Amino acid sequence: MLDRDQRIIAVIQSLREGEVVSYGDIAADAGYPKLCRLVGSLLAGSELDLPWWRVVNSSGRLVPGSEMDQTQLLRSEGVTVDGGRVRRAPMGRFSQPSRS
Repeated sequence: MLDRDQRIIAVIQSLREGEVVSYGDIAADAGYPKLCRLVGSLLAGSELDLPWWRVVNSSGRLVPGSEMDQTQLLRSEGVTVDGGRVRRAPMGRFSQPSRS
C-alpha cells in the first residue's frame, strides 16, 4: 500500500463517534488536499473495517445507494440527518459552534 493511501486511511480510522467530515477534509488532513476522489475510492475498495458512514460530500450528502444504512449509523451517533443530508453533527464539519 502506498504511503499516501496509508495516511488517508489513518485519518479515516481516527474519526470519532459523532464526527462527520467530507472527503475533502480527509484528503486535506492527510496532506493531499486535491485527492478527495481518492478518499472515496479507498473507502469503497478497502477490505479494512473503516467508519465509512462518517464521511460525506462537502454539502453533507450521504453515499448514494447506502443512504438508509448511513442514516441509521449516523443517527445512532447523535447526528441529525434529514433529506439525505447531514444537518448537524456533534463533531466535525457539520458541528454547530457553541454560543457564549
